[in-house]
Amino acid sequence: MNLTGKQKAKLKSIGQTQKVMVQIGDKGVTENVIRSLDEALEAHELIKISVQHPHRDIRKEMIAELAEKSESQIVNIIGKTALLFKENPEKPVISEKL
Repeated sequence: MNLTGKQKAKLKSIGQTQKVMVQIGDKGVTENVIRSLDEALEAHELIKISVQHPHRDIRKEMIAELAEKSESQIVNIIGKTALLFKENPEKPVISEKL
């Protein structure tokens, strides 16, 4: 599912009230982080992640890697925080509202 501009806007507005569910620390993208990310996406579809690396380019690479490995889509990146979305066809939480 490719997100349209309107869908991304809706997801951004929903994401504003969410708390960070997955944090990426000094060790970067690990198998445990990916496992946690997959579980959170399956349960919530839209999650907020925080990447604590000091360099912007490396943060963007980490977020892109997380999206690729979890088969999710990047909705938005602001500073050290990103929103990722992955539709759950079995238990739609947010995707049915799009």
